Amino acid sequence: MKTEVVGTAFRLIFSSGRVLQGKEMIGVTLSLLLSGDPVAHRVRIDDIVTDSRDPDGEVLLHKVTVVDGATPVELCDPDPDGNRFMFPLKGQWDSEGKMISQSGFTLTCSAGAQGKCVRFGYKPWKTLPDGTDLAEYHRACVNMVRADYCGDRATTRTGMKIDIYDDRGIQREAESSGSDELSFEAAWTVAGAVCVAHTRVPEKMTLDGLTRSCPRLADRLGVTPCTEQNAKAGLFGKALLFNRSR
Repeated sequence: MKTEVVGTAFRLIFSSGRVLQGKEMIGVTLSLLLSGDPVAHRVRIDDIVTDSRDPDGEVLLHKVTVVDGATPVELCDPDPDGNRFMFPLKGQWDSEGKMISQSGFTLTCSAGAQGKCVRFGYKPWKTLPDGTDLAEYHRACVNMVRADYCGDRATTRTGMKIDIYDDRGIQREAESSGSDELSFEAAWTVAGAVCVAHTRVPEKMTLDGLTRSCPRLADRLGVTPCTEQNAKAGLFGKALLFNRSR
């Protein structure tokens, strides 16, 4: 039997030629390696639903349970909606959210940055009609969700409110912009931020701290150089994503 991943769906190909894929996988138990654990576990797929946020109906959300022990355990932590969804993504990521291999697949929880960014519309397996690779937008989004300004570590905190938008209209700036408590935070690429107006969680990272830990950003910090207008104009290089936060 061969296990493949297409988009966010499993595909099982049996030696007989029979294929199970997508929602046909409900009720199937797989032996899978989980993140950080060298021992395979028995993982049961209890349900699969189409993500209601996906206008294309491509993203499948899986409810899964680890059934090795006497008491089954749900695999994922709750996401902001309180759901414990998971889906597979082709490739492998490290603990810092960086893709380290195109081979194999990774089980991605909807509570994590990789899962959130897929649900935002940045599907790393897709290419837009003009040739734009959404894998780059997905990587930039992971940096943004994690407040990973230098591309080396997260500095965010669970529950932070952010407004996300991009140069392709996949995510658009909230209509409340200008009348809410959020202000422009940073512009993002696959390497991290291209400039930072203010840090999201000053208790974890300040602009002074970024000056020391990320010298490439030293002249791109603060509200004077790092304006939304400058970022969108490409003053610091082409940015893919932008965000606002408190």
